[in-house]
Amino acid sequence: MSSILDSTTAAAAPTNTTPAVGATPALNAGDFLQILVAEFQNQDPTSPTDPTQYASQMVEFSNLGQLQSINTDLQSNQNPQNTLMQAASAFIGKEVVAPGSTVGVQNDKATAISYAPTSTDAYTAQVYNSAGVQVDSVSLGNLTSGALQTFNWKPPSSTADGQYQVNIVNSKNVALGGLLEQGVVQSVDLTTSGGVALNLGNLVIPAGNVGSVAQPTT
Repeated sequence: MSSILDSTTAAAAPTNTTPAVGATPALNAGDFLQILVAEFQNQDPTSPTDPTQYASQMVEFSNLGQLQSINTDLQSNQNPQNTLMQAASAFIGKEVVAPGSTVGVQNDKATAISYAPTSTDAYTAQVYNSAGVQVDSVSLGNLTSGALQTFNWKPPSSTADGQYQVNIVNSKNVALGGLLEQGVVQSVDLTTSGGVALNLGNLVIPAGNVGSVAQPTT
């Protein structure tokens, strides 16, 4: 079957509009339906077109329409950053997970670390400040291999707001890899490079690093 942008376009397109020289006329839903009808009427009756091809064209046109809508929204906004910020604000109040081993502490509350033990063993969480000094050690007990766990640190009352490094070690003091940072997004910011940064409470992660988004558990 010929493309929807072949000679049938000229036969079906409205004739009362003359586009400017060098301009590319945009198809709307009405134009597309006219073209589709023209294709159907002008097909070879001895070799009719597979109806699924028409359905495929309609899906492609629908996808094109969505892209055009997004582009129109961006062009109509004098500051495209506003549109990006509005989209990023949907993260606020959501629980996100991203690779990393840092927790943020704010007002005596800390973000969490998720991890999966590689062997059944006794594990400990070691917490270090920005100077590399260990500030806490929390026994996690005997854990089963492969079972996803979450370390919710309760900072001592003297703990200052800021970021802290977490190591999850087994009974031989061997640290686990593949830790995940987890927390609820408090605010969002635009970076100088045009990206989005998510603030979980003194822990900022790029939106592009997020592996999952969910409603926070109570």
